[in-house]
Amino acid sequence: MDRLSITTHLIAVLTAFSAFTMPIALEVLNRVKNRYGSAHYMDSIEQIMGFKIQLLFRELIVTLIALISFTFFAYSVDKTLFKDSYVLFTEFLFSLITSALLVKEFKFIKTVFLATRSDNLVTEHLISKLRTKNNTNHSEEVELLVQIACYNIEHTAITSDKSTENRLFELIEKTCVNQDCSIDTVTIKRLVDGLAATLTSARNTNSRDKYVSLQRDYGRLLVLFFDRKMKDYDVFEMFSRRFYEESIKELNTGQYWLLRADFLISIHTWDIQNPQTIAFIDSHVRRLIYFLVDKKPELLPELIDNYRNFISFESHFDNDIYELSQLFGSYNSAHFEEMSSFTETHKELLTTNPQDYINHFILLLDKYVQDVLTPSVSEPRREEIKRITVEYEQRMVSEIIKEVGENAAKITAQYTLRALANKSQWSCILDCHESFSPAHSRACRLGVNLLPASLNSMIQQLGKPQGYSSLNSEELSHAYVRAVPILVMYAVYSWRIQNLDKNLHACISAITSSLSMGEKSIQIANRMLNELKLATYYAKSPVYAKAFCNHFDIKHEEADFNSVVIPILREIQKYLNNQLIEIRKSQPLSKAIKQSYIDGILMKGQDLANKFPLFSFVSLSKDKQEPFKLPSYSYGRERFLDNTGVGYGTSSYRFIESIYNTIALTIITQKGSSLSELEFEDLEHNHLLVMTHNDWQNFTSSKDINDYRDVKRHLVFSDEPLDAFYVYDTKESPALVTLYNPEISQKLTPLDENMGNAFEFEFIDKEGEVTVKVDAHIYY
Repeated sequence: MDRLSITTHLIAVLTAFSAFTMPIALEVLNRVKNRYGSAHYMDSIEQIMGFKIQLLFRELIVTLIALISFTFFAYSVDKTLFKDSYVLFTEFLFSLITSALLVKEFKFIKTVFLATRSDNLVTEHLISKLRTKNNTNHSEEVELLVQIACYNIEHTAITSDKSTENRLFELIEKTCVNQDCSIDTVTIKRLVDGLAATLTSARNTNSRDKYVSLQRDYGRLLVLFFDRKMKDYDVFEMFSRRFYEESIKELNTGQYWLLRADFLISIHTWDIQNPQTIAFIDSHVRRLIYFLVDKKPELLPELIDNYRNFISFESHFDNDIYELSQLFGSYNSAHFEEMSSFTETHKELLTTNPQDYINHFILLLDKYVQDVLTPSVSEPRREEIKRITVEYEQRMVSEIIKEVGENAAKITAQYTLRALANKSQWSCILDCHESFSPAHSRACRLGVNLLPASLNSMIQQLGKPQGYSSLNSEELSHAYVRAVPILVMYAVYSWRIQNLDKNLHACISAITSSLSMGEKSIQIANRMLNELKLATYYAKSPVYAKAFCNHFDIKHEEADFNSVVIPILREIQKYLNNQLIEIRKSQPLSKAIKQSYIDGILMKGQDLANKFPLFSFVSLSKDKQEPFKLPSYSYGRERFLDNTGVGYGTSSYRFIESIYNTIALTIITQKGSSLSELEFEDLEHNHLLVMTHNDWQNFTSSKDINDYRDVKRHLVFSDEPLDAFYVYDTKESPALVTLYNPEISQKLTPLDENMGNAFEFEFIDKEGEVTVKVDAHIYY
C-alpha cells in the first residue's frame, strides 16, 4: 500500500464535497434568502446547525492545506526519520478531522434542503426563540416570520392550519387568553404590528376565501391583544391608525371586507374583558364611517350591521344586579337602597369612565361578601362563597361591557345616519334601517336594534347633541333635521305594508296616537319644536318622496307620501306643545335653583364686611323681633325649573344693600354729629368717616383736596343731605346691629358667618307663578 494513500483519499473526498456539494447548497440557500428578503435567514440556518457556515469553509480549507502540506512533508523527509507508523498515526488524526468535517457538511446540506422544502424548520426555530428572554425584543425573528408568512400567503393556493400566519395567530391567542408570560408583551406587540402586512399579501392573491379568513383572524386577534395585553393609549392610537390604513387600501380592489369591519363577525361583546377595547372598536368604526360617507356610502349599511352583530344582545345588568340580595342564599336587605339606585347613580360613568363604573360595582359586591363572611362561616362555605363571588363578578362585568358596547354602537349608528343625511344619501339611510328589521318583514329579529324606525325613536333623537365639537354637533344636528322627512316616510311605509287596503292618510292618526318624547325637559322640548319647524320646511320639497318611492319602487304613491309628512309633523308639534305646557305646570321647583336664588340675595362669596363696614361685626339674638319686610317678587314657574336652557342671576336684587343703607342713615341721624363739628385733623388712622354722598360733596366743595386725601370714608345714599356724620372706630369694631340666630347667642361675631340665619325665604307656587317673600331679621 502506498505510504500516503489514505491522505490522498482524504484530499479527494474533501475536494469532491467542496467542489460539488457546497456550491449547490449555497445556491439553494441564496435563493431562499432572496425569496424572503431577510439577511436573518442565514443566521437562523446557522443557529439550527449549531455552527457558522463561514467557519465550516475555513475549516475545510485549512484541513486541505494541512493535508497537502503533510503530503509534501512526508515525501520530502527520509523514511527512517519519519517512519510509516508516524505517518499512519497522523493520517488517523486527519481521518478523524475529516470525518467531523464531513458530518458538518452533511448536517449543513441536510438543513439547507429541509429549509428549502418547507419553512417549518426555520419557523419552529424562530418561534422557540421568541420564548427566550433578551433585550432585543426579537425584532429580527419577528421580521423574518412575517416575511415567511407573507411569501407563503402569496405563493400557496391553500392555507392550512399549520401555515406560518395561522401558527403565529395561535401563538398570539394563547399568550393573550392564557396570560402566558413566556413571550414578552413587546414581542407580541411587534408580531401583531408586523402581521398587518399579511393583509396586503392576502389581498394581492385575489383569493376571496384566503383574504376573508385572514382579515377576520387578524382583526379578532388585534382586538384580543388590546383587550388582554395592551393598556398604553399611544400604542392604541398607533395600531388603530395602522388598521384603518390597511382598511382603506381596499377601496380600489373590489374587496371591501375590512372597510365593512367584517372582522366583527368573529368576535362578540362577551369576549371582551376590558371596556377600553370597546373604545378601540368604536373609534375604528367611526373612522371607517367618516371615510366611507364620501368614498363608498353604500357599504355603510353592512358596516353598521356588522357592528350590531358584534353587540348581539342587550345587557341584563339592570335586572341581574338584584340577585345581590340573595346571592349567597339568605336575603340581605342591608344595602338594598344603594343596589336599587346603582345604575341611576353611576349612569354617567358608564359613558365617561366604564372602568370606574365596574370598580363601584365591585365595591358594592364586596359589601355583600363581607356581610356573609362572618367568623362562624366554615372553610368549605368560604370556598363556596368565593366561587359564587368570582362567577357572579365575571358575569356582571361582562354585562356591563355589553351595555357599554350597546350604548357606543347606538350613538355611532345615529352618527352614521347624520353623516349620510349631511351628504343627502337618502337611499343609504333607508338601507341602514332595512338591514336589521325590514319594514315588510313580520318576523321579529333577536338582538339589539341600533336604528329603531318608529316615530317615537325619531322624535327622541331630536335635540340631542352629536359630534366632538360644538360646530360639528350643530352640523350633524342640522343634518338629522334634514333627514326627518325621509324617516317619517319610513314609519309611514311600515304602516302601509301592514295596511294595504286603507287610505294612506289614515296612518296619520294611527302612528301619532301613542307618541313619546322620552326624556322630558323644557330645554329638550323647545329644541325639538325648533327642529321640527325646520323639518316641516324641508318636508315641502318633493325630493324626499321621489327618493323614497324610487328606493322601494312604489312610484305610484309618490304624491300621497309627499302629502302625508307635513300633517304628521304638525301632529308631533301639537303633542310637544302640550307636553311643554304639562312640564311647566307639573315639574317640581328645583331645590338647587331656589338655593342659588337665596345665595344670590345673601351675596354668598362676596366680602360683606368690606362692602358693609358698619355690619363687619354683629351681635346675635335667639329672640325673634319684627323683621325688615322686603318687597315680594313674582316669576313664571319656569324661572325655578331645571333644564330650561336659560340661566338667571339675582345680582340686581340688592336686599342687603337696601337694609344696610336704611340702618346707616339711622345711625348717622341718631348717633352722628353735626357736620359743622367735623374736623379732618381730628380723625385718626382707625377712624372711618360715614356720611351721605350729598353731605360729602357739600362739605368738600370748599376744601382743598389735600385736606381730605388720606381720609377713610364710607358714603351712603340718601335723597336729601342729613347735615351729619358718624365716625366708626374700626379698631374697636362695635356691634351696631343684631342678627337673629335661633342656635347661638353672642355679643360679637363676624357678619359673613351668620347672614344666612337672618333671612327667611318663602316660595309660593300658585297658578303658574312663584312668588318669593323675604323677611330680614336684622335689628337696630
